[in-house]
Amino acid sequence: MRWAVGVFLLGLAAAQVSPAGATLPTSGSLSDLSGLRSVLNAPGELHLVVPQITPWALRLREWRTAGPTTFYIPQSEARKYCGSTLPIRVLPGGVKEPVGFIVGQGGTLEGIALRGLGLIYDPGWAENDRIALWMGLSGPRTGRAWVEGSWTGSLTARVEFQVTERYLGDPVTTSYLFNHPWDGRIGDVRVQGYDPYRIYGGEPLALVEPSGTARGDCTLRSRTALVEVGVDTARTSRYTGALGNNHTFSFDPGTGVETFRSVEYAADCGWFGCGWRGYYIYDLQGRYRGSGSGTQCGWSWCTEASIYPRLFETRKTQEEVTARIRPWLERTVWQPQGTFPVEPGGIVRVNGAVYQIPGLEGYGRRPQGVGLEWMRGEPFVSYLARATGIMGGEVYRGQVVSLQEYCTNIR
Repeated sequence: MRWAVGVFLLGLAAAQVSPAGATLPTSGSLSDLSGLRSVLNAPGELHLVVPQITPWALRLREWRTAGPTTFYIPQSEARKYCGSTLPIRVLPGGVKEPVGFIVGQGGTLEGIALRGLGLIYDPGWAENDRIALWMGLSGPRTGRAWVEGSWTGSLTARVEFQVTERYLGDPVTTSYLFNHPWDGRIGDVRVQGYDPYRIYGGEPLALVEPSGTARGDCTLRSRTALVEVGVDTARTSRYTGALGNNHTFSFDPGTGVETFRSVEYAADCGWFGCGWRGYYIYDLQGRYRGSGSGTQCGWSWCTEASIYPRLFETRKTQEEVTARIRPWLERTVWQPQGTFPVEPGGIVRVNGAVYQIPGLEGYGRRPQGVGLEWMRGEPFVSYLARATGIMGGEVYRGQVVSLQEYCTNIR
């Protein structure tokens, strides 16, 4: 197997070299930065033969940690670099295609040869040829994409959109005290089946939205008070104390001591006095509270009256509510949309809309002709380097000089 290297020094091409007994080389093409770094850091000294020292060529030198790097440039470019501290040697002719040699040390003369514009121009490669990672998504909706595949081949994007959904959280317990009458509402929920005139003693009731969505439950305890609502004419209490016209007296008809006034409304009297007198009973509010009479009973005057007690009702004044309400909360989730091919420039078309994946702008737009081939051999590469003259071969002995020597001679 032979590998022809088109290296033009002084306008001459280096011939194919395969010395007898040498191990045939292995070769290939690089396609990612990780592979490039791996090749660059093979043990030995890197000799870069380039038409000019570009920023990319300097970047390759920075990535080298396994040994020194020496640049070889044509005389037409050398004057520009006078005063530079870079390790530069000057060739007597021109360089038509960039090449490089990593020449091993020791008796094996193992080495690697490189050629291609990828030695002086950024080929636009990713760190690794294969990628599998989450990346952002720029477009009409907020999203992300799981990008997977080959940077130099094809990529797919599993797209997910960011959506906000509402859900019911855990119940939050809060106590309230509402004055009567209360409409049974707490914020945006209402007590299902609530009767504002019922007295509650700890009964649980459901809490629902107007739409019917259950939001929790609550416990009701009614606060009450006795309220006087009038006179209870269905009951009477017997009074046997003194009565008279405009006579006031105190008496408890069963609902508390009150002050009453008796007013005579009729009498049955003769020459020897009255044998009967009738009385109406009023309270201090002027309400009719019953009637009574006085009669002659032997030598005594006997009186009695039937008095109506006051009428009370137990009425609700406030409602104690212990509510356990599940609040509406929001959370952001990723909603899968499917897997789509990635087009050149990192473009993805999702349901008719165009999205772009930041960081993939260079995908599918690899610079034309900016590649890099490599070859490994023992000791094939070292012989090839010597044949070009840059490694002290006989062809160009004395014609390849250091930059300092060249700059001194042209002054």
